[in-house]
Amino acid sequence: MLDVVLALQREGRTVAVISSAAPQALSLADVAVGLLTGGGRPPWRADLLAADLAAVWRIMHALPAARRASERGVQLATSASMLGALLMVPGVRGRGPGPVTAGAAAGLTTGLLLARGALNDAIPTPATVYEWHAMSAEEVRQVLPQPHRAPKPSKSAVASAASASVSMIPRLTGPPLRLAGDLVGALRQELSDPLTPILAVGSAASALLGSPIDAILVGSVLAGNSMLAASQQVRAERLLGRLLAVQVPPARLVTDDGYRTVDAADVRPGDLIEVRPGEVVPADARIVEATDAELDESSLTGESLPVPKSANATPGAGLGERSCMLHATTTMVAGTAVAIVTEVGDSTQASRAVHVQSAEKSAVGLQTQLRELTDKALPLSLAGGALVSGLSILRLAPLHRAVASGVAVAVAAVPEGMPLVATLAQQTAARRLTRAGVLVRSPRSVEALGRVDVVCFDKTGTLSENRLRVAQAHCGDGVTEHQVLMCAARATPPKNGKRHDHATDGAVAEAASDLPPPGADAMYLPFRSGRPFSASLDGGELSVKGAPETVLAACTGLDPGVKRAVHQMAQAGLRVIAVARRALTERQAQTARRGDDALVGLCGKGLQFVGLLGLADTPRPESASLLAALRRQQVGVRLITGDHPVTAAAIATELGLAVTAEQVISGADWEALSRRGQERAVRDGLVFARMTPEHKVQVVQTLERTGLVCAMVGDGANDAAAIRAATVGIGVASRGSDPARTAADVMLLDGRIGSLLDALDEGDQLWRRVQAAVSVLLGGNAGEVAFSIIGCALTGHSPLNTRQLLLVNMMTDALPAAALAVSPARRNGDAVGHGPNHAAIWRTVAVRGTATAAAATSAWMLAGFTLTPRRASTVALVALVTTQLGQTLLDSRSPLVVGTAVGSLATLGALISTPGVSQLLGCTPLGPLGWAQALGTAGVATTAAGCAPWLLGRVQSSMATTPSRQSTAYSSRSGMAMTPETTVNGSDDGVIPDEATTPPTVRTAGHEEPNTP
Repeated sequence: MLDVVLALQREGRTVAVISSAAPQALSLADVAVGLLTGGGRPPWRADLLAADLAAVWRIMHALPAARRASERGVQLATSASMLGALLMVPGVRGRGPGPVTAGAAAGLTTGLLLARGALNDAIPTPATVYEWHAMSAEEVRQVLPQPHRAPKPSKSAVASAASASVSMIPRLTGPPLRLAGDLVGALRQELSDPLTPILAVGSAASALLGSPIDAILVGSVLAGNSMLAASQQVRAERLLGRLLAVQVPPARLVTDDGYRTVDAADVRPGDLIEVRPGEVVPADARIVEATDAELDESSLTGESLPVPKSANATPGAGLGERSCMLHATTTMVAGTAVAIVTEVGDSTQASRAVHVQSAEKSAVGLQTQLRELTDKALPLSLAGGALVSGLSILRLAPLHRAVASGVAVAVAAVPEGMPLVATLAQQTAARRLTRAGVLVRSPRSVEALGRVDVVCFDKTGTLSENRLRVAQAHCGDGVTEHQVLMCAARATPPKNGKRHDHATDGAVAEAASDLPPPGADAMYLPFRSGRPFSASLDGGELSVKGAPETVLAACTGLDPGVKRAVHQMAQAGLRVIAVARRALTERQAQTARRGDDALVGLCGKGLQFVGLLGLADTPRPESASLLAALRRQQVGVRLITGDHPVTAAAIATELGLAVTAEQVISGADWEALSRRGQERAVRDGLVFARMTPEHKVQVVQTLERTGLVCAMVGDGANDAAAIRAATVGIGVASRGSDPARTAADVMLLDGRIGSLLDALDEGDQLWRRVQAAVSVLLGGNAGEVAFSIIGCALTGHSPLNTRQLLLVNMMTDALPAAALAVSPARRNGDAVGHGPNHAAIWRTVAVRGTATAAAATSAWMLAGFTLTPRRASTVALVALVTTQLGQTLLDSRSPLVVGTAVGSLATLGALISTPGVSQLLGCTPLGPLGWAQALGTAGVATTAAGCAPWLLGRVQSSMATTPSRQSTAYSSRSGMAMTPETTVNGSDDGVIPDEATTPPTVRTAGHEEPNTP
């Protein structure tokens, strides 16, 4: 254990050791938890001593709650101290420790509630695990006796119960009550934003400083933004709830009085169920009786071919080889089976696959990205307010007035529209994608779609349709491909209703759909368990198709090359069936028609070889073009499947991936690799075959560990854990996709995987829109703070009061930023191509802030020579608002943005021109001269801001030096360093740079930079 601890610490990890007798490991661990044993010596070197593992679980479970309690306690204490300090300012009414006491009480209450929640959570208890597949049906029945069920109710009783249930629903949980609860929950989530305490303290400070109206205005802005964002979130979640409603499959119970149909949720262990062709298995069950049963287990194991089932026990078999078991979410494709239910709900193999332990997802979503910007902007906002107060004091302004000005500027500089911008942008992107056939289950993941470096695909059901087709034919001597298909079609039984009972029959029938059907009096032998062939007798013509080892053994005069052809087709990943015929005499035909046994006897000898057919899974029509488009966009592709390596490599080649033998990695190979070896494997490999759900999670985690943003696309229960582990989990809607649907952030509806490109592009566009909106918020606030500082330096007080600053925020920040967040983004030089570009944002903020401050200062100083101070302040207000609105139009000229800008300016004009309202805001109506001064300076500043990117580009190009030989072009998507003459790993699909030939890339939150000397 000591070596393991040291190795993990060398990798930079924080290591916790839980042990009762490992003193050296406990002493070197970052956190040491010692277990007390009955008579042993206590491990005194541990940091904590626990009585048992239950106590350890309780400690670990309480850590997140303790962290949240500490953070909130610090926020509340700091806020209370600041408010208490304001009581010491001369002119402020009230004294005493009230704010500090209230803050301490709030912190204690918060900690108490969080601690109570952590302590009241039940300790998980492991359930007893039985190897049902290793037990006989009788042993299973002894462990799970059939549960007692009430007699089947009459139709009248069912109708009465249904009526009573319907009438009780509104009384118990009516829609208004549920809606209110959802709205309150969403509002609490919005108010948990780090900006909320700042605005709340600002509102309280305004009230303490003698301006309750300002406090009400600040509180109204906070509440309005939060309510709007919460209502948008609830609306989107209710819509998604309707679209994502999971269809519960029915279950057919075998009872003493026949059959009884119930919902799968009502099935209990011990129930006896029957599953017929085309039905989804409702629970895990041990087969008691099987009649020619074949199961499609692709949603669970990834195996694309149907799996035969029987009642024989399979001790020691892996999940994919347990032929005596039925598993939930799989589908019966042929035959029937009667089975004892062994596991239901979260205990089924499908649900366990969803909950495979995985690392915590990397932080995604605009909230995370915007919080980084907020953390940088807030100190500047507070510093601006402090500087305003300091300058006012230096100019001998009254302390009360100086503090009030500083508080007003600090509150006005807070970008309170950030949460609203994030919510609107994400919901708008989600609605756009829904129209494109992409359902966004977690809107916060849309932004991460634009940062995806590599996409991992499940094969079966995702890139393929999970439907067999005839892919290749090998003809016997003197036989054409047409004749091979015709003979195979004759040996195919007709449909049972709307479909064939066997997948092989369906594939052959589809390939021979244009051939004439057999005669109406033809006799058929379908595939059966223990009889791996089907046959038909049409007149005197006997046609047979089936397993090569059976059919070829019955052929006479067989060319030795046929067996080599079978081997070659199997090596190509095809499922091979042999086709043969035999001309019967009239007497033989009459004998054959006496019964199946007679016909089976004639099929076992004297056959003439016709040909071979190779069956393969059918790729989706858009799969090849999708993979090609991803490679053109320099997004890496990895194929992860449960299929045999040969099969997986064959379909990868068919989809256009140039796969070598070294790039195909099996599950056994993967397990044998070290941590470093696995990192090299995900870099160099393209196809990962025979992978279990745990392997898929490990591949995704390894890709993420190397610094890449990974998306996982799948449709089955075996993909669900990897979907959950990836930064962006993408599910493909299909039959049996409920586990993947539950785990996914994004769903591709109707199996349209080509819409993945729309999702990736929308992720790119989302951040462009948000970058423009954030630039409006931060740039405008920066200009306001700079103008206030200049005014304080010159006059001793801020030219704009609290109400005017709040008016500016509403007119030029919240509404225009919201309009930009939902409007199409313009592509410009600073538009990002791969997630957030913080450098571009701060560059734009600097330009906006400079232009805004220059326009307001120029207008204010110009008006000060000719107008009264109050009118000069109003002129500065109009110039500041107009400049910001003009710069907003530089980002987008969509009708919504133009309408918002014009409406905001018109509203501002009406407010300052209306007597009473104008005085309330501290303004005065302007005449022609005042309007000319304001609009003129705003026009000049906006023009200068529009020319700034071009001027900066010219300056940068003039200062640029000749590129050195070490200069490198960097991909905007994959983070891969490439020179124009060099390709990584000899392929354009490489994602991770080869350390031996490429300088490492340092990834930051917004972009990549080469770590070159």
